[in-house]
Amino acid sequence: MHIYVLGGFLGSGKTTILMKIVNGFLEKGKKVAVIVNEIGDIGVDGTTLRSEGYNTTELAEGCVCCTLSATLQVATYNIIRDINPDVIVIEPTGLAIPGKVSEALAEDPLNLESTVIGVADGVRFKVFVSKKPEFMKEQLESSDLIVINKIDIASEEDVANIESWVKENVGDVRVIKTSALTNEGIDELKEAIYNE
Repeated sequence: MHIYVLGGFLGSGKTTILMKIVNGFLEKGKKVAVIVNEIGDIGVDGTTLRSEGYNTTELAEGCVCCTLSATLQVATYNIIRDINPDVIVIEPTGLAIPGKVSEALAEDPLNLESTVIGVADGVRFKVFVSKKPEFMKEQLESSDLIVINKIDIASEEDVANIESWVKENVGDVRVIKTSALTNEGIDELKEAIYNE
Protein backbone atom coordinates (compact mmCIF):
# COMPACT_ATOMS: atom_id res chain seq x y z
CA MET A 1 0.00 0.00 0.00
CA HIS A 2 1.21 3.50 -0.79
CA ILE A 3 0.08 6.93 0.38
CA TYR A 4 0.15 10.10 -1.71
CA VAL A 5 -0.16 13.53 -0.10
CA LEU A 6 -1.44 16.05 -2.62
CA GLY A 7 -0.63 19.54 -1.36
CA GLY A 8 -0.80 23.05 -2.71
CA PHE A 9 -2.36 26.43 -2.06
CA LEU A 10 -6.10 27.09 -2.16
CA GLY A 11 -7.56 27.00 -5.66
CA SER A 12 -4.53 25.43 -7.34
CA GLY A 13 -6.61 22.57 -8.77
CA LYS A 14 -5.73 19.85 -6.26
CA THR A 15 -9.18 18.24 -6.16
CA THR A 16 -9.47 18.02 -9.96
CA ILE A 17 -5.98 16.53 -10.20
CA LEU A 18 -6.81 14.14 -7.35
CA MET A 19 -9.84 12.85 -9.28
CA LYS A 20 -7.72 12.26 -12.39
CA ILE A 21 -5.09 10.36 -10.36
CA VAL A 22 -7.69 8.28 -8.50
CA ASN A 23 -9.55 7.44 -11.73
CA GLY A 24 -6.29 6.16 -13.19
CA PHE A 25 -5.71 3.91 -10.19
CA LEU A 26 -9.28 2.63 -10.39
CA GLU A 27 -8.85 1.88 -14.11
CA LYS A 28 -5.83 -0.22 -13.14
CA GLY A 29 -8.03 -2.21 -10.74
CA LYS A 30 -6.57 -0.67 -7.59
CA LYS A 31 -8.62 -0.15 -4.46
CA VAL A 32 -8.33 3.53 -3.48
CA ALA A 33 -9.33 5.51 -0.39
CA VAL A 34 -9.29 9.31 -0.19
CA ILE A 35 -8.84 11.46 2.90
CA VAL A 36 -9.83 15.12 2.53
CA ASN A 37 -9.02 17.79 5.10
CA GLU A 38 -11.02 21.00 5.01
CA ILE A 39 -11.36 23.87 7.41
CA GLY A 40 -14.91 25.10 7.82
CA ASP A 41 -18.42 23.83 8.34
CA ILE A 42 -19.10 22.77 4.76
CA GLY A 43 -16.69 20.32 3.15
CA VAL A 44 -16.98 21.18 -0.53
CA ASP A 45 -14.18 18.89 -1.73
CA GLY A 46 -15.34 15.95 0.38
CA THR A 47 -18.91 16.37 -0.81
CA THR A 48 -17.76 16.62 -4.43
CA LEU A 49 -15.62 13.50 -4.17
CA ARG A 50 -18.35 11.47 -2.47
CA SER A 51 -20.88 12.55 -5.11
CA GLU A 52 -18.48 11.19 -7.76
CA GLY A 53 -18.49 7.82 -5.96
CA TYR A 54 -15.05 7.96 -4.35
CA ASN A 55 -14.45 6.21 -1.02
CA THR A 56 -13.84 9.42 0.95
CA THR A 57 -13.13 10.21 4.60
CA GLU A 58 -13.34 13.85 5.58
CA LEU A 59 -11.38 15.42 8.44
CA ALA A 60 -12.74 18.89 9.24
CA GLU A 61 -12.31 21.62 11.83
CA GLY A 62 -8.54 21.63 11.90
CA CYS A 63 -5.43 20.97 9.88
CA VAL A 64 -3.96 17.48 9.43
CA CYS A 65 -0.42 18.85 9.53
CA CYS A 66 -0.80 20.19 13.08
CA THR A 67 -3.98 20.06 15.19
CA LEU A 68 -5.39 16.94 13.49
CA SER A 69 -2.22 14.88 13.04
CA ALA A 70 -3.35 12.29 15.62
CA THR A 71 -6.80 12.22 14.01
CA LEU A 72 -5.13 11.60 10.64
CA GLN A 73 -3.20 8.67 12.08
CA VAL A 74 -6.38 7.14 13.52
CA ALA A 75 -8.33 7.71 10.29
CA THR A 76 -5.53 6.14 8.24
CA TYR A 77 -5.34 3.15 10.58
CA ASN A 78 -9.13 2.67 10.37
CA ILE A 79 -9.06 2.86 6.57
CA ILE A 80 -6.28 0.27 6.41
CA ARG A 81 -8.13 -2.00 8.84
CA ASP A 82 -11.59 -1.63 7.30
CA ILE A 83 -10.88 -1.18 3.60
CA ASN A 84 -7.30 -2.39 3.10
CA PRO A 85 -6.76 -0.19 0.03
CA ASP A 86 -3.87 -0.44 -2.41
CA VAL A 87 -3.57 3.35 -2.39
CA ILE A 88 -4.57 6.19 -0.07
CA VAL A 89 -4.62 9.74 -1.43
CA ILE A 90 -4.66 12.55 1.14
CA GLU A 91 -5.67 16.07 0.16
CA PRO A 92 -4.88 18.43 3.04
CA THR A 93 -6.33 21.92 3.25
CA GLY A 94 -4.68 24.48 0.99
CA LEU A 95 -3.16 26.07 4.09
CA ALA A 96 -1.39 22.89 5.22
CA ILE A 97 2.29 22.01 5.02
CA PRO A 98 2.29 18.63 3.21
CA GLY A 99 5.73 17.69 4.56
CA LYS A 100 4.29 17.76 8.08
CA VAL A 101 1.48 15.45 6.97
CA SER A 102 4.09 13.04 5.65
CA GLU A 103 6.03 13.30 8.94
CA ALA A 104 2.88 12.57 10.97
CA LEU A 105 2.30 9.43 8.91
CA ALA A 106 5.90 8.31 9.39
CA GLU A 107 5.58 8.78 13.17
CA ASP A 108 2.55 6.49 13.21
CA PRO A 109 3.24 3.05 14.74
CA LEU A 110 2.57 1.61 11.27
CA ASN A 111 5.49 3.76 9.98
CA LEU A 112 3.59 4.73 6.85
CA GLU A 113 5.62 6.00 3.89
CA SER A 114 4.17 8.64 1.61
CA THR A 115 4.98 10.55 -1.53
CA VAL A 116 4.32 14.30 -1.50
CA ILE A 117 3.00 15.85 -4.70
CA GLY A 118 2.99 19.65 -4.64
CA VAL A 119 0.61 21.56 -6.90
CA ALA A 120 1.53 25.10 -7.97
CA ASP A 121 -1.06 27.39 -9.55
CA GLY A 122 0.46 28.45 -12.87
CA VAL A 123 -1.54 31.68 -12.92
CA ARG A 124 -1.57 32.89 -9.31
CA PHE A 125 1.72 31.49 -8.00
CA LYS A 126 3.62 34.76 -8.56
CA VAL A 127 1.08 36.59 -6.38
CA PHE A 128 1.24 33.98 -3.61
CA VAL A 129 5.03 33.83 -3.58
CA SER A 130 5.33 37.63 -3.53
CA LYS A 131 2.97 37.92 -0.54
CA LYS A 132 3.93 34.77 1.39
CA PRO A 133 7.38 33.64 0.17
CA GLU A 134 8.32 31.65 3.29
CA PHE A 135 4.96 29.90 3.46
CA MET A 136 5.08 28.93 -0.22
CA LYS A 137 8.59 27.57 0.22
CA GLU A 138 7.58 25.58 3.30
CA GLN A 139 4.48 24.25 1.54
CA LEU A 140 6.36 22.95 -1.50
CA GLU A 141 9.91 22.20 -0.30
CA SER A 142 9.16 18.63 0.83
CA SER A 143 7.59 17.67 -2.52
CA ASP A 144 8.84 14.55 -4.27
CA LEU A 145 7.14 15.80 -7.45
CA ILE A 146 5.77 19.23 -8.37
CA VAL A 147 2.86 19.85 -10.71
CA ILE A 148 2.50 23.26 -12.33
CA ASN A 149 -1.21 23.35 -13.07
CA LYS A 150 -3.36 25.62 -15.28
CA ILE A 151 -0.82 25.81 -18.10
CA ASP A 152 -3.75 26.29 -20.50
CA ILE A 153 -4.22 29.82 -19.13
CA ALA A 154 -0.80 30.59 -17.62
CA SER A 155 1.77 32.49 -19.66
CA GLU A 156 4.96 30.74 -20.74
CA GLU A 157 6.87 33.34 -18.71
CA ASP A 158 4.91 32.53 -15.54
CA VAL A 159 5.50 28.79 -16.00
CA ALA A 160 9.22 29.35 -16.62
CA ASN A 161 9.42 31.55 -13.50
CA ILE A 162 7.80 28.82 -11.40
CA GLU A 163 10.27 26.26 -12.75
CA SER A 164 13.16 28.59 -11.82
CA TRP A 165 11.69 29.16 -8.37
CA VAL A 166 11.34 25.40 -7.83
CA LYS A 167 14.95 24.79 -8.85
CA GLU A 168 16.15 27.51 -6.47
CA ASN A 169 13.88 26.74 -3.51
CA VAL A 170 13.06 23.04 -3.73
CA GLY A 171 16.01 21.64 -5.64
CA ASP A 172 16.28 18.91 -8.21
CA VAL A 173 12.74 17.58 -8.16
CA ARG A 174 10.72 16.48 -11.17
CA VAL A 175 8.30 19.12 -12.47
CA ILE A 176 5.31 18.21 -14.62
CA LYS A 177 3.22 20.88 -16.34
CA THR A 178 -0.50 20.16 -16.54
CA SER A 179 -3.92 21.51 -17.22
CA ALA A 180 -6.47 19.63 -15.15
CA LEU A 181 -9.12 21.30 -17.31
CA THR A 182 -7.83 20.25 -20.75
CA ASN A 183 -5.92 17.11 -19.56
CA GLU A 184 -2.64 18.38 -21.01
CA GLY A 185 0.21 16.71 -19.12
CA ILE A 186 -2.15 14.49 -17.09
CA ASP A 187 -0.96 11.28 -18.77
CA GLU A 188 2.65 12.21 -17.97
CA LEU A 189 1.65 12.86 -14.34
CA LYS A 190 -0.15 9.52 -14.09
CA GLU A 191 2.83 7.67 -15.56
CA ALA A 192 5.17 9.36 -13.08
CA ILE A 193 2.95 8.32 -10.17
CA TYR A 194 2.01 4.83 -11.32
CA ASN A 195 5.60 3.88 -12.18
CA GLU A 196 6.95 5.08 -8.86
